[in-house]
Amino acid sequence: MLTDKDLGIKKFILDRIMQIDDEIVKDDPEYKELGERPDELLKLVAAKLSPEDSKLLKEYDNTYFGPICRREELIYSQALMDGILLGYWVAVVGQGIEKIKV
Repeated sequence: MLTDKDLGIKKFILDRIMQIDDEIVKDDPEYKELGERPDELLKLVAAKLSPEDSKLLKEYDNTYFGPICRREELIYSQALMDGILLGYWVAVVGQGIEKIKV
């Protein structure tokens, strides 16, 4: 994850992804609806298990999603970097390098 030592565009990208997640994704009705059924199923399964097994299931659930979240972070970061680079080159071609302010 991001630490205080990370600077520059990578920090900007990851901060922006987190901001989008906080401001847009979490309030999206479809996103919320898609998450309801898995939550219900997890609660039903956990209720049928012993406390030790329920704890193990919760640990599995948390561990399972760690790599998925990291994968998304890497994909979104790289896609944003590619978009920035493409935007820069489009601007250079369209306006000339002298007029581009970086």
